[in-house]
Amino acid sequence: MKPSLKHFFDSMDAYLAGPPGAEGLLKLSASHPGWNVDPERMALYGQFVRGHVRSTLEKLFPLTRKALTPEAWDTLVDGYTRTRPARHYELNRLGEGFAPFVADAATPTGLPPFLPALARFEWTDFAVFASEEDLPDAVDRLTPNPTLMVLEQPYRLCAFVRSRGAEAAPVEGEELALLWRHPERLVTFYMEATPPALLVLKMAVEGLSEEAVVQATGMSAQDVHAEVVRFAKDGLVLLPARQV
Repeated sequence: MKPSLKHFFDSMDAYLAGPPGAEGLLKLSASHPGWNVDPERMALYGQFVRGHVRSTLEKLFPLTRKALTPEAWDTLVDGYTRTRPARHYELNRLGEGFAPFVADAATPTGLPPFLPALARFEWTDFAVFASEEDLPDAVDRLTPNPTLMVLEQPYRLCAFVRSRGAEAAPVEGEELALLWRHPERLVTFYMEATPPALLVLKMAVEGLSEEAVVQATGMSAQDVHAEVVRFAKDGLVLLPARQV
């Protein structure tokens, strides 16, 4: 290996193994004459990154942003940008750590108490939409939607999100929220868990037949089948074609 090439790889190894930030880049350029780093260009790249983080957060967390004053939102975004460097090539992944950050920041900065739960809900909404779980084209028995995620939260966020934050704050109260991606419409569906929904999910998870549920619950066969078909239509469960 030529000395110049070895020097290149050695310096790059030291750079990649070192701490992130501009300081390491400046040291790297200093070891290679002609690789002068223009401070104004570096500042421009920094502005690009900050702008990408801000626009991504505003897209992923519109209701979290709406719940704050512009000044409070700016403070939150600036703090997140400083302490959670953007590292992933996929821009939407920049928001992955935002909900935990909001939870850590809520008490000391006097943010609304519901904000951590709301940010978590909004991120889960996107995570379900972007889920890489395979949705089978066909199933041979009642099956839970593989993109399903469950959130336990101390606010009634399903109604709040559905209204697009029409009220100033969500109603307090324990809620079990179900979120999943519809297999045909490819959008996130969500709802507060209800006894019928939980019953149909139990049937799918445990492999219970409609006949067994009729015997165990005293429901009519027609009502049980209607609930199964209803939640299959919504995509919460997947149903064999012959049973639709």
